[in-house]
Amino acid sequence: MKNRKKYLLFPLLLLAILASGINRQFPGKDIAVIANAAETGFIIDDDGILVKYNGDDTSIVIPDGVTGIGDRVFYNKTNVKSIVIPDSVTTIGDKAFWNCRSLREIIIPETVTSIGGGTFKKCLSLTEITIPGKITAIEGAMFSGCKNLKKAVLPGSITEIKAAAFEGCQSLAGLKLPENLVNIADSAFSGCKSLTEIIIPGNVVSVGNTAFLGCKKLAAVTIPEKTTTLGDNIFSGCTALKKIEVKKGNKKYKSEDGVLFKQVKSGMELIIYPAAKKGKTYKVPAKTSSIGYNAFEGCKNLTGLVLSGNLKKIEYRNGAFFNFAGLKNIKIHMKKDQKTNMYFVIDLDSEAGPAIPEITVKNKNIARVSMPSGWKDKNSGDIDYIEPYTLKGSVKAKKKGKAEIIFKREVVNHKKVNDKEFKLENVKLKTTVEIIVK
Repeated sequence: MKNRKKYLLFPLLLLAILASGINRQFPGKDIAVIANAAETGFIIDDDGILVKYNGDDTSIVIPDGVTGIGDRVFYNKTNVKSIVIPDSVTTIGDKAFWNCRSLREIIIPETVTSIGGGTFKKCLSLTEITIPGKITAIEGAMFSGCKNLKKAVLPGSITEIKAAAFEGCQSLAGLKLPENLVNIADSAFSGCKSLTEIIIPGNVVSVGNTAFLGCKKLAAVTIPEKTTTLGDNIFSGCTALKKIEVKKGNKKYKSEDGVLFKQVKSGMELIIYPAAKKGKTYKVPAKTSSIGYNAFEGCKNLTGLVLSGNLKKIEYRNGAFFNFAGLKNIKIHMKKDQKTNMYFVIDLDSEAGPAIPEITVKNKNIARVSMPSGWKDKNSGDIDYIEPYTLKGSVKAKKKGKAEIIFKREVVNHKKVNDKEFKLENVKLKTTVEIIVK
């Protein structure tokens, strides 16, 4: 009986010695033995990486000595409310805490040097986070869908915010971007409805497509001197945007009266007119050579435009310039023999079909208006597969007087009924372009 007790006590004593450790550092294989033997739910490999958690605790303390948290370790652990990470951890893998919907409290130690993509995606209860000082990039979709995240503290070491990093963070009201930041990727802050102002740091070179799409409270933006690339639709849906400023010295972009322009081969292109800018009529500067796609999207205050005959290109696309809900009157001032090109990009307009306008020209003797032929759908088969195509027209001034081009279209509008429901209604749009030849 005594010998039997000896045999039972020996392994227990050995486990106790291993668990206490020396300076709290363990060989990887011993950590695994301890974790499994103690039935803690932690599965740790020979390198000290936590590769799986089988437990169901709501408050988790990761064992000291673990060197890394692997991919998807706490994936879909929807009941977890808090996690304590020890200083021994240096890496956190992709999607490590994805969809931990109840996670409210987590402190990432300064020892961590990398955090994977999608790490905190859909952590709906997370309200604030501090990123340690050795992290250089906020990886793709890291906080995507964290709709209650109000505060994120980013260290000065961050040089890149990758695609959809903060997408859908609806409660993120204020965010100081690090001075060393160089790139902001596509949709990085898309859907951050509570952001009111963003100052893009001086070292930022590029801002990706739809970077601030749907930031409904964003009222002001400052673009630095070094920025050379601004993606498409970066401020689409920013219905409170009143002005866009560009720092002096920027060779690619400039701002005049809060309106954003880009240097192109033909001159200056007007690319974004802020949706909430005051004033019903806007006189486009005479040096403007072209107006970009979606330049006047969502400008509900704007009902009239005055254009110069120096304009070399006007683009009609899916209601983005002519025929959108607000803009009804456009005046183009031209001199005899001046010519302006009009590009018509035909694409699928939701349930309404191809975006083909009905065009009427009056007083053709004042200005020769050449509209493209072949408006019919060039794509055979199902309407859902229509690809955009471009047709070219022009306006040439012939003699003094006034001419008109009237654009009419019927579109399907998605009218919001409540937070979850929309109803479709047909809306008739009309825009009159007046050609004034001096």
